[in-house]
Amino acid sequence: MQEKIKMTNQKHKKPAIGIYGISGCAGCMLTVLYEECFKDIAKLVDIKAFPLIKEDSYKGEFDYVLIEGTVCFDEDIITLNELRKRAKKVVALGSCACVGGVPSMKNFLNKEKTMRFVYPVYNHLKSTNPEPIDMHIKVDYYLPQCPPSKKEIMEFVKCIATGREFSYHQCKDPVCFECRKRGNLCLLNEGKLCLGPITLGGCEALCPSNDVVCYGCRGPCKDANTGAFIELLKEKGYAEKALHSKIETFAGLQFKEALEPESEKRKISGWLEE
Repeated sequence: MQEKIKMTNQKHKKPAIGIYGISGCAGCMLTVLYEECFKDIAKLVDIKAFPLIKEDSYKGEFDYVLIEGTVCFDEDIITLNELRKRAKKVVALGSCACVGGVPSMKNFLNKEKTMRFVYPVYNHLKSTNPEPIDMHIKVDYYLPQCPPSKKEIMEFVKCIATGREFSYHQCKDPVCFECRKRGNLCLLNEGKLCLGPITLGGCEALCPSNDVVCYGCRGPCKDANTGAFIELLKEKGYAEKALHSKIETFAGLQFKEALEPESEKRKISGWLEE
C-alpha cells in the first residue's frame, strides 16, 4: 500500500523548472511573467528559480531549464555550462537563444566599433561572437519568436506537466502559408521587403497580418531556398544591401549558412563531439 502511494505521488509530481537569461533584453522572461498565462504555468510546474523575480538561492537540479538571450561574453558560456549540468532538459526561449537574435548582427558588422557603440566602457567584458545557445550546449527544445508566443509557451508547459512530448516545428510551412490562410495581401507585391517566404511559420503571420513585414525572427523554414529568394528579389529591383541587412536582423547566421556550400557550413562543436 505504501509503495502504491509513493508511486502515485511520483506520478503527479510537478516538473522542477528554472527560468534564466544570459545577454539580452529580458523580454522573453517578461513575456512569461506578465502574460495572463503565468498563473496557469505556476500551477502546472514547480518554478524553483526565476532570478528576474526572486533570489536565485536554489542550488539543486532541474527537470527543465528555460534560457533566453544570446551568447555574447565568456560569462554567458560559463552560465550555460553550469545550467546544462543541473538540467535534465534545456529549452531555448525566444529568438536570441534559438537563432542568435538581434545581437548576432554583430557578426556582420565591425566588431570593435559595435562594442564601442553598445558598451562605451567594456574593459571588464570579454566578448565573443554572438551565437545561439546550441552552439555551446545541447538544447532539447526550442520556443522561437521575438517575443515567444504565449500559445506555444503554454502548450510546452502543458506537455511537460502531463508527460506528453512537445514537438518543435509542428508547423513546417513558411509564414507565407499562414498569410494565405488569413487572406492577407502579399507585402512583397506592395513593394515591402518581407522575409515571409523563407521564414518558419507558427506565429500565425502575426506581423504581416498587422501590415508589418516579416523579419525572420523564427529562423529559416527547413526547405527555405534563400539563394533563389534573394535572386528573385533582385529581379524585383530590391537592393542587395537592403536584402542582406534585413536577413541579418534576427537569424543571419542561419540564413547565411543556408547560402554556403556544405563544405563551408559552420561547425557546431563541443557537445556534439562528446
